[in-house]
Amino acid sequence: MENKTKYTANILYAEDDPQTGRIYQILLQRAGYHTDIAEDGKTALELYEKNAYDLILLDMELPLLDGEEILLHIRTKGDTIPIIILSSVNHRETLYAGADDYLEKGCDIRDLQARIDKAIARARQTYAEKTPNLFHLSTHTSYNRITRILSIDDKENKLGSMEGKILWYFCLRPNELITAEEFCQHLWNLYTKAKDDSLRRYITFLRKALQADKTLSIMNEFGNGYRLITP
Repeated sequence: MENKTKYTANILYAEDDPQTGRIYQILLQRAGYHTDIAEDGKTALELYEKNAYDLILLDMELPLLDGEEILLHIRTKGDTIPIIILSSVNHRETLYAGADDYLEKGCDIRDLQARIDKAIARARQTYAEKTPNLFHLSTHTSYNRITRILSIDDKENKLGSMEGKILWYFCLRPNELITAEEFCQHLWNLYTKAKDDSLRRYITFLRKALQADKTLSIMNEFGNGYRLITP
């Protein structure tokens, strides 16, 4: 049967114990994160180099290459990908070596999920701040996040502050599913039904603003979230 789960982030989990790795993989994927498992440090680095991940969960006691060597390799490259240490032994000193957070195995999955969400959100915000202000959605359409001008061919439309923030968040993640909860946390730092309803109204407005460009659309995947479809 085809797996139709919609994931909000991609995680690499380096863990040498197969049973522990499988348990966390199931829990993390239920929480909405696609999770690859590496059972040794060498495989972890190979997967890291090959794939695009939003976050790395790292056990420190790994065969072939240990967690400290992996952490050093990634940070020496200048990569700021969030790295959370998940280990049975206290490795708080890794926070001084470039890790973003530390948790002990056996922690509540909700605590781990909260740390993951916070780390990923912080990384995405940092990326957004470093991103050029003009984004080209298609050959017809561009959006300037400073002026909030949406240009489609020769027509310009200045978006409201909230619509502009939503569109820019879409611009940073084109064709990617973004949950309503994530949008609300990004916009208001909380998720309620009232905020969800407001988000829906803003997105309806954005659909109308983008409808002149037939190559663009905002899809509502009911129960999962929203996706900006671009060429």
